[in-house]
Amino acid sequence: MASLWQRLTGRTETRAAQPTIPSRAATFVNADSALTLSAVYRAVSVLGTSVAGLRLESFRYATDMEVKIPNPVLVNNPSLEDTRRDFLFQTVVSLALDGNAFWLKTLDSRGGTNNLTILAPNAVGVRLDGVDGLTGRKVFDYMGKTYYEDRMQHLKLFSRPGVLRGISPVQSAARDVASILDLRDFAANWFGSAGVPTGVLKTSLNISKEDAEAMTSVWHNKQQNRQIAVLGSGFEYQAVALSPRDALFTEVQSQAVQQVARLFGIPARMLLTGVDGTSDTYTNMAEEMSIFYRTTLMNYLDAIADALSACLPRGTRTAFAFEDLFRADPANRYLMWQTAIAAGFMTTDEVRMKEGLNG
Repeated sequence: MASLWQRLTGRTETRAAQPTIPSRAATFVNADSALTLSAVYRAVSVLGTSVAGLRLESFRYATDMEVKIPNPVLVNNPSLEDTRRDFLFQTVVSLALDGNAFWLKTLDSRGGTNNLTILAPNAVGVRLDGVDGLTGRKVFDYMGKTYYEDRMQHLKLFSRPGVLRGISPVQSAARDVASILDLRDFAANWFGSAGVPTGVLKTSLNISKEDAEAMTSVWHNKQQNRQIAVLGSGFEYQAVALSPRDALFTEVQSQAVQQVARLFGIPARMLLTGVDGTSDTYTNMAEEMSIFYRTTLMNYLDAIADALSACLPRGTRTAFAFEDLFRADPANRYLMWQTAIAAGFMTTDEVRMKEGLNG
């Protein structure tokens, strides 16, 4: 029996290949997959850039006081393989994505550290060397070699008692990251392979399943080459259309960016999105930045400064110049210096040094 298409057109149908809905595989979350999210990439970049640009200052204990000293070579140039900026940036990235950072120490003839090589955190194993595996000294396995703590500096972002490795935001909230990856992929495949039709062919005629499939096939054949579509009597085409806002899943994706901002402890504005109900006043933004510096960023800065200090001779430590984080805008800063000089607790030379104008 001739199909409805043959009866209407008098031609034999040729069916195009029908689109299939791909099976959904479980989303695998690790540092690499997390970085494919623009919000995660931006968050990690903000953290790394904020730390890598800060100055380090060194101090030495002398009797009952601490004296500022010139930075040792290791502080100014921790690694021969990387610039100071890259060394700090990669350390922050390791902490943010893996929860751990590992520095392999090169020792001089006196046992002091004269170089630090940053390692890929997922390539370093951490264990205890006791027979039961629960006691003993901490050892690190890397590239077929075993190192003890005299040769390996281990930094952890989030420490837990009895747990040898630190945990990163990505690992801790892997399901949340997986859901955001799923949302991104679903939005990207919405029109291509999500099984959502671009339109509906409607008819008041009684047609069989075979006739419906035949008409669908013909429609696909026509639309593949963007040919002019001619519908027979009784047929009507209705497009399934979404507004640009709905098609891009704008609101849901904005919520996903806010979720990433919360996960990494970064103001949403720094990820180039906003939070409903908040205002972009100078005071609000300054308060947000202060909270970001004092909580999120300090966690990274303290971990790095403590680890670097552990590589210096006993009695010497280094710290990031925290005042750089809280530098006011020029007008307010100059007013502050003017007040300090007038009050007599700072001199002009000290202000010039703080502003980097000496020399």
